[in-house]
Amino acid sequence: MTDVLPDGYRIRPIVLSEADGFLDGPDVDLAYAVARQVEDALLDEPDSTRETTRHLLTSPEAVLDEHRLVLDVSGRPVGLLIVEVDHTGHRIFLDPLVLPGEPLLPALLEVGIAAAERLGGNQPGWQVETSAYEHDELYRAALQAAGFTVIRRFWRMRIDFDGPVAEPVPPPGVSRTVAASTADRRLLHSIFESAFADHFGSVPERYEAWFGWISERRDALPQTWWLVWLDDEPVAGVTQDASRMQRGLGYVRTLGVLPSGRRRGIASWLLRCAFADAASRGMRGMALTVDSESMTGATGLYAAAGMRAEQVIDLFQRPLVAPASMSPSAGKG
Repeated sequence: MTDVLPDGYRIRPIVLSEADGFLDGPDVDLAYAVARQVEDALLDEPDSTRETTRHLLTSPEAVLDEHRLVLDVSGRPVGLLIVEVDHTGHRIFLDPLVLPGEPLLPALLEVGIAAAERLGGNQPGWQVETSAYEHDELYRAALQAAGFTVIRRFWRMRIDFDGPVAEPVPPPGVSRTVAASTADRRLLHSIFESAFADHFGSVPERYEAWFGWISERRDALPQTWWLVWLDDEPVAGVTQDASRMQRGLGYVRTLGVLPSGRRRGIASWLLRCAFADAASRGMRGMALTVDSESMTGATGLYAAAGMRAEQVIDLFQRPLVAPASMSPSAGKG
């Protein structure tokens, strides 16, 4: 696919090797350099860390053979393509990142779509997805030209603590424990599977893939993976990590409550427990990402707790087998 790039650029696979039990290596530094410069241009505060980038490159859904780095004539990394596949949901996620001022986005997106066609076997029913910040006009224009449309909007929300955060009083009959054993973690996974079964984009996920997502990262915080009990019955759970620690923020990765535990104040209590925990670790605030159209009213819950949307991210999608008028080259002059 080098022929799709403008003259003076070359593209190559990302090479990783094992280090201290994790896939890693110098190419992670190059990939993070691209991700960081892209975020510096788009965001008030960069959201990614080197470990976030490494985890995206190596997560259970990552397709290592399809990741790509783009280098300019001097060998400087100027572009990055991360490819993930969800075989259950028949979805392929692309994350093409290009430094500001480099004329690469349409070409790198085309490389990604070609990778998606290989992974999906060019079969009907598969979807190609990607996300873009609300104000990233250049990328959004490239996506629209390639036949992508917005299907959902997500908010990245945060709260800044005014001072110490007290541990909240639990609702009657409610307690929490750390999911420390394999049995506990399997129970936590089953709670999330049930709590989000009717949510947008939800598909069944094997325990091994889910656990890989939360555990195979250096910023994991197993002590903050909690089970919540109502009269000795498991009804909710939460996982946190340290992925936003460089910003001084805790991060709630997942918070879910079973229908049997809803409307009892459990979600609000659990969120405030996470606030108190983050503050006790020296964090100045908390962040999370939420579906803006959540069926459970999560956005209202987080707003009521004092959180605000600091970033707006749209999910774009197009069929893998797209009409000719939606091909990546359509409309190019």
